[in-house]
Amino acid sequence: MTDPIRVVIAEDSPTVRAYLHSLMAEVPGLQVIGMADNGEDAVALVQRLRPDVVSMDIRMPRLDGLEATRRIMAACPTPVVIVSGMLELDIALSLQALQAGALAVVARPPDRQHPEFPLKRQQLITTLRAMAGVRVIARRERLWQEMPVTVPALAERLPARRALPEVLALGASTGGPSALHRILGELPEDFPLPVVIVQHMPHEFIGGLARWLAAAARLPLSVADDTQPLRPGHILLAPGTAHLQVERGPGGLVARLLAEKGSYRYQPAVDVLFESVARACGSAAIGVVLTGMGDDGAAGLLAMRRQGAYTVGQDEASSTVYGMPAAAAARGAVELIEPLGNIAPQILKLVYN
Repeated sequence: MTDPIRVVIAEDSPTVRAYLHSLMAEVPGLQVIGMADNGEDAVALVQRLRPDVVSMDIRMPRLDGLEATRRIMAACPTPVVIVSGMLELDIALSLQALQAGALAVVARPPDRQHPEFPLKRQQLITTLRAMAGVRVIARRERLWQEMPVTVPALAERLPARRALPEVLALGASTGGPSALHRILGELPEDFPLPVVIVQHMPHEFIGGLARWLAAAARLPLSVADDTQPLRPGHILLAPGTAHLQVERGPGGLVARLLAEKGSYRYQPAVDVLFESVARACGSAAIGVVLTGMGDDGAAGLLAMRRQGAYTVGQDEASSTVYGMPAAAAARGAVELIEPLGNIAPQILKLVYN
């Protein structure tokens, strides 16, 4: 018999706390082992009970969810899921909590009579289950000056010469917001390529993510619109309700949004983006797969590499979850495996050298 997933709930509202407890109690395999109404008690409970996952409110007395997450990750690293209200301040603090070490953020489910209740409840439960399986450890990131790891070349024949890159495509999931925050912050103001990004995240948080990343980046950033031209030095982030594709139109590259989810597990899917870049740009592209669970992006990055594009994967030591980069490397899709601190410098080498 499989042991239940042990959950600590941190939530200051007694009503919401009881509500979340009732939702989890209805799910076989989830067991609430403790509840806290403030951040200080949440940190103490985690240290004493050692749960598998924490459901963390972001605004609490005595210690908010952001600082509580920091302390948990420093003293007793444990998977933390931010269960956020949809106020603008909550979203901003939730994204900061991801940077502090939280693994995921989900919207608090509405009341049971709300038409979106079944979907939001399932998102919460699925996220708690998935994050409970992540091994969270203290990591010392390598210095970016370290030599990159070159993976074995594809056995099949690749184009002998590569075109100059004309687009940079990035894909990420768990841990991705922090990784993107760093990479985008290190691209210079005169970066000459358009940048397209898929980040797995509930659509309610995409607008907040765009604002948070834009504050770190020296390039303009926006959520992609359908048929929007790709402009040099402009960053486009996929919306949470559509796949993002790159197509070549009469005037150059354009973003296209695909509303149909199809057979892909995620929407937006990194595979959809990378496969479209392979078709539209051939060897004139750079693809980067970052930290995340599962294998989304592996097939698309392989398509890019087969066309002769430059392909980069984040290394295990600096990944929050070494799933997507590992899957891409296992398929031979990754040309270079880099620590997070070396990815932006490597991109600049490929663009300017």
